[in-house]
Amino acid sequence: MNTSIVSSSAHSQLNPPMQDILKFNVDASFDEETNTLGTGVVLHTHAGTCEGIRGFYSDGALSLEAGECMAIREALLCAREKQFTSIHIEADAKLVVQSITDNVLLTRWENTSILKQIKSLSASFNHCSFSFVSRDDNRVADEVARSVRESSTHINLLNNFSEDICSLLARDINASST
Repeated sequence: MNTSIVSSSAHSQLNPPMQDILKFNVDASFDEETNTLGTGVVLHTHAGTCEGIRGFYSDGALSLEAGECMAIREALLCAREKQFTSIHIEADAKLVVQSITDNVLLTRWENTSILKQIKSLSASFNHCSFSFVSRDDNRVADEVARSVRESSTHINLLNNFSEDICSLLARDINASST
């Protein structure tokens, strides 16, 4: 297996992945007062179309950083479940992405175990890469994570997205075509 882990700078808009690579945008939303967490995972094809959205709610999370790690792990588990072989994951948690790509611990020590799980899962793909993306360019995953946390529910959608999500998806697609 040829697993590559790369890092890149922030994007200015939605950048669809290369042909035959599926892209996951991931994010987490954390409430420090209640320790509640929502994760958002958005799957895009090389054409830039959204193929699915997942979000998981958790009560008793330790930190936003731990949530960002959980969102990346969720994308990897989703990709493995769907038997994808070539994926790219974008996240707006720079230190988490650098901890994965640079093999250096830049996150809290409490996240060591989940980072090891991420690295182990990523090795099971023919191609698996990670990059940092700005928060502005990760709006859909952010909206999914926030919505999941605020509603205390899980979501797993292949279509029938909410009006808010459709609006964000349309802006992403329009931005990528300009």
